[in-house]
Amino acid sequence: MIQSLQDLAQYVRQTVPDPKAILNLKINEKTGAVLFIWHGVEFLVKPTMHVFEVRGYNLYITGISTLLQVVLMRRSQNEKIFETALQTINEAEDLIRVKNQTQQGVQLLTNVRETLGRLVGRS
Repeated sequence: MIQSLQDLAQYVRQTVPDPKAILNLKINEKTGAVLFIWHGVEFLVKPTMHVFEVRGYNLYITGISTLLQVVLMRRSQNEKIFETALQTINEAEDLIRVKNQTQQGVQLLTNVRETLGRLVGRS
């Protein structure tokens, strides 16, 4: 989850394809968003990951803003999946090592393996 506009600006820099094409990335406290130009198009990104194309004083949902939103949201979703997987692996290790509950630990690891397999496209 994005905690601040500074975090959002950093997230945009790291996530947008071809980050060298990002120009004038600015944090706008008044609107609670990050503004930047990418490949000649101005965008506004909210901490909710909603992306709008800026034309003058108007915001539009366009094809390119929707694609950029999908890119930003997809990475965020994948990070949450990996965080949950790591927490589950730690829990499984605790069950196996500390509580001597090997069967439950192995089942948790199996669930994580299946989830990660689906994420990378394996059945």
